[in-house]
Amino acid sequence: MIILGLQETDWLTRGPHTQHHIFERLSQSSSFKITVFDYDIDKTIRSKSLIIKKKVYRNINRAVENSNVIIIRTAHIQVPYIRRISSLITNFFGILAFFRRNRPDIIICFSITNGIIGLLLAKLFRIPCIFYYIDLLHTLVPVSYVQDFARLISRFLFKKSDRVIVVTKSLQKFVLNEGVPLKKTNILLNGISLENTIVDREKLRILKSSLSIENDDFVILYMGYLYDFAGLKEIIDYYNPEIKDGKLNIKFLIIGDGGIYNSLIDHVKKINADWVFLTGKIPFFEITEYIELADLCLMSFELNDVTKDITPIKVMEYMAMKKPVLSTSLPSIVREIGKNSGVIFTQNQKDLVEKIKNLTEEKDKLKDIGLKGYELIKKRYMWPNIIKDLKKIMIDLIKEKKKK
Repeated sequence: MIILGLQETDWLTRGPHTQHHIFERLSQSSSFKITVFDYDIDKTIRSKSLIIKKKVYRNINRAVENSNVIIIRTAHIQVPYIRRISSLITNFFGILAFFRRNRPDIIICFSITNGIIGLLLAKLFRIPCIFYYIDLLHTLVPVSYVQDFARLISRFLFKKSDRVIVVTKSLQKFVLNEGVPLKKTNILLNGISLENTIVDREKLRILKSSLSIENDDFVILYMGYLYDFAGLKEIIDYYNPEIKDGKLNIKFLIIGDGGIYNSLIDHVKKINADWVFLTGKIPFFEITEYIELADLCLMSFELNDVTKDITPIKVMEYMAMKKPVLSTSLPSIVREIGKNSGVIFTQNQKDLVEKIKNLTEEKDKLKDIGLKGYELIKKRYMWPNIIKDLKKIMIDLIKEKKKK
């Protein structure tokens, strides 16, 4: 089966997200040939030339070893505003050329802009198209006045795609409200692979020593993109005085970059918060030992239009390693995980910040909570089961399209 994946973020640096886990696992089978068109959204490619040439990447492992996904990044012009438009034009011709060379059996869209190109060509070539909706995509558009237009495009994709797959019940509710028939939607939860939770004890020992973490330290951990609404600065400012006075033994590991990363580094230096460790982005296959150090993992987002309907896969990754999670009561996470299942919910971000202090004295209780989360993961969130369901959806759609 030839699968064409379309997204509008950087495959090499962002995530790993749902598409990395799914496509890389499928690509390990000789039955699947997978190509993904992406976009250098973070401007990681540096060149003195005005034009960035087309690049093709192979053997990129983001979520599993031995991935065979091919990544195509079409040429674009390095000029603000024109940059994205130029990439869409080259994407159109690049995807069209791919159709003529390797007619795909199915297209899976994870984005709005590349997605609309894929959908239009899918209709032209009579190929089934899935809109795999993992987030409220229009809310992620950085220009506020463009968000309404992005939502209109999303509605078109919802309406015209052969199937809409969502990763949470909240997202399903959203797409149903946008006019998508229930029979046209599927919920495929984000998953976990337990082989990624195996801890290398020697690496752990070295890491613990390098971070000067003692046995009586209480380690909290945040992992992912450093959004300004993640509450990280608030946590640091709230606890810094007590920790500096020796009243609390807390170490704070912040794994990730982007967003407020640079300003947070400057702030930590300014207030001399040497108990905070900003590691930058850590390769996916090296994160296990960092999570293992944690006594408590954080999902500290404030409730807003971006966060109200998300269930980040990192919550499941924490739980798969038997780690308790402290989270604000984001509706989607509450509905998806449920209470008394490995996640401690607080009413809001302020309560979350203050709750950390109380939990520093409850390590044994936190271990029990972590075990509850682990049992839930084993029961509901394993990648092999999710991918099995996706395969069936794809095969059924291909058969239906051939009958028409």
